[in-house]
Amino acid sequence: MAQQQTQTLPKDTNAALLEMTHIIKKLGGIYEDETSALNNIDNEQFLSLQENKLVIAQEYRENMVQILDRKNEVSKTSPAMKRKLQEIYEEFQEISRKNMESLERMQKCTESLGNKLRSAAIRDAHKQNGYSYGNNGSISNTSSKKPVSSGLSETV
Repeated sequence: MAQQQTQTLPKDTNAALLEMTHIIKKLGGIYEDETSALNNIDNEQFLSLQENKLVIAQEYRENMVQILDRKNEVSKTSPAMKRKLQEIYEEFQEISRKNMESLERMQKCTESLGNKLRSAAIRDAHKQNGYSYGNNGSISNTSSKKPVSSGLSETV
């Protein structure tokens, strides 16, 4: 992943806030593309977005630290700038919510698939006709008695 140098926001508060709006819009755009990729089950597109998402998220985080350090200046900015920030923030919240829903849906699908695969593996293990020596030295079919482990905390 490419490392990005932390850039200092402009000294002018309005210019710094305007820069933040651009970063929020870039991050929101990545989230929208990611949501689209998830909804279209486009794994290639989803994976291709991840590096850029990390870079922009890091930029957002670093610049937010700068903005928070200047909160006294920010509180004195124009009402028009405050309205613009509020609108962008609300749009970003909605984009983030939709993205989170898509990520959660994909996670549930992945978990469901994993559970189905694990169950099928357990069924197949139980169906195998394996023979082993019993306590008295005789050979018996014990496949139905053998425990089958399918994970760290699950033995059937």
